[in-house]
Amino acid sequence: MDYLPLCSEIAENLATFLDKLRYQNQSIIDSKAKHEINRQAGEIIRSCLADYPINLYLAGEHPKRNPHAGYSIFVDPIDGASNWLRQVGDPSFVIAIAAKSSDVTLGDLDFAYVRGLRTGDCYYGTQNTAYFRSAHTQDYSKIYCHSQVSLNDAIAYLHPGYHRAKEKLSGSFPLWLYCRDIRSIDNSAMEFCEIARGAADFLVECRYTSGNYNLLAYPILKSAGGYLVDFRGNSLASLSLESEYIVDYVACGSGYLLREVLQAIQRWEQNHEKTFCSFLAEIERENQLWKSQIA
Repeated sequence: MDYLPLCSEIAENLATFLDKLRYQNQSIIDSKAKHEINRQAGEIIRSCLADYPINLYLAGEHPKRNPHAGYSIFVDPIDGASNWLRQVGDPSFVIAIAAKSSDVTLGDLDFAYVRGLRTGDCYYGTQNTAYFRSAHTQDYSKIYCHSQVSLNDAIAYLHPGYHRAKEKLSGSFPLWLYCRDIRSIDNSAMEFCEIARGAADFLVECRYTSGNYNLLAYPILKSAGGYLVDFRGNSLASLSLESEYIVDYVACGSGYLLREVLQAIQRWEQNHEKTFCSFLAEIERENQLWKSQIA
């Protein structure tokens, strides 16, 4: 199977479909619109892959398994559907492929492809090399996690959204104070890719809300020299991809910076997190009291 042409063709079909929609003119984006574009995107992907002997895993759907499958393909049709509807960030089409039909883990992925649905920028990674194609230049170039900055100079993705700011702050508060710059767009695949080419330095997810399909760009990050670990520094390469579940993690572009990030998180967890959680609980009590007074 020739991975890159196949993934590029699917991405182009999906982008053409999305370009015909005009949701961005709505003042409020409801959940029905999000569900509908995901449903139609899934139909496009299934149609493109119908003739291949594969097991197909679409985010949010039951797997479609083939008894003669030689490959497993994992797809998040629109990583950041809400952002796409609002025309912010760079929501992405994400696909990852393993030359296995069962017991597939994150480390088994042979290939991953990410296309920004607003910018048109593309990334892909094999087991050994990662590439970036700017929509402006149309040329693919090798990318590396070349950044060797310290935590004080780092650019981080730290997401407080989906009503999980309390969890985020409880698990990562020191990082908000130490970093040079903090961003929060919440399109994980594109953020992995930006770390892979040195445009950002690390990402921490600790809200207990992020599914393992948000990790499908891992081959791009890994091939560029990056790291994906849990909060004890253990690689997540052995994570199963055959069912969906929640996972917290750290993605980072250098070993030196990763050690700093993990040490900051672990010191905070050991010495201050319980006190900080009590502080957040007091804020919540005050908030509830305020709401009752104005009701």
